[in-house]
Amino acid sequence: MDNDTSLSERYVTAVARSVPAADRPEITAELRASIADEVDGRLAAGEEPAVAEYAVIAELGDPIAYAASLSGRPLVLIGPRYYAAWLRLLRLLLVIVVPVAALIAGLVRAIGGGNVGAVIGAMIPAVITSGVHVAFWTTLVFATLERVGSTGDTVLEWTPDKLPRAVNPAARFADLIGIVVMTVLVIGAVVWDRTIGWGDGHAHLLAPGLWPVVMMVWFALLAVGVVVEAVAAVRGRWTVPLVVVSLVAVLVSSVGAIVAVWRGGLLDPGLMAQMHAASGPGHDVVQIVDIVLTVVIVGILVGTLFDTGRKLGLVRRD
Repeated sequence: MDNDTSLSERYVTAVARSVPAADRPEITAELRASIADEVDGRLAAGEEPAVAEYAVIAELGDPIAYAASLSGRPLVLIGPRYYAAWLRLLRLLLVIVVPVAALIAGLVRAIGGGNVGAVIGAMIPAVITSGVHVAFWTTLVFATLERVGSTGDTVLEWTPDKLPRAVNPAARFADLIGIVVMTVLVIGAVVWDRTIGWGDGHAHLLAPGLWPVVMMVWFALLAVGVVVEAVAAVRGRWTVPLVVVSLVAVLVSSVGAIVAVWRGGLLDPGLMAQMHAASGPGHDVVQIVDIVLTVVIVGILVGTLFDTGRKLGLVRRD
């Protein structure tokens, strides 16, 4: 049989396609030698050449998985190292971004004079589009981290060293990555609203009077949350003071936002004027929007309280 078409050579070629080019000569030479040694051992035990070669190749397994084990490449989009942080951030962004996107789309359509059916019709594609974007970009970030930040551990080997520690710093750093990504997205959206606006008309949602003092204070509170997560990640544990500081920052932000909503200082005056113009007897658009915004803010606050409980649980375990 031609050596280039032998089972062993075909396997070596398949593995070579999936390893870095710089390592390819060394890996293929070692793999050929390893296969030859295993086959020789089976031949010495009395097996037929074809049977021995087939058995050795079968034991090595899928060439892509074998190559991944050599180079340390993950064979999953998001592995266990970042999965929990990805899932928590994805859920949080879906709960926040999707309803807000739907609200904006419905509000724009309502101000434009659309009926209930038109408003709902504008909100449905906004929900789908925003959900797809949130899922795609969040997954892309963590899939990149999975590859750029890989520890080199293979999925085919296990040793007692891989047992989780009582305190898992990697999990804490994953939480830090999640809150940094969310904070950047939120601040980016606010700056976009102030500088560019939304839609063809470049409409602004937030009142310009919030700049610069209120927004700088809010950005500072967001930064406090990031710093607290960073300290917890570096120290490898949560403490009661860290949890309290994190909770106070969120409480101040949430209460301040609710007060601004009901005092009419949160939304852009031009947008408020359009909502007043679109209101009618028994149909106060401004009040409806205020209620929806309050529900969203309270929902975020409730989610934070649950997360605070989780962190206090970590304090007790640590």
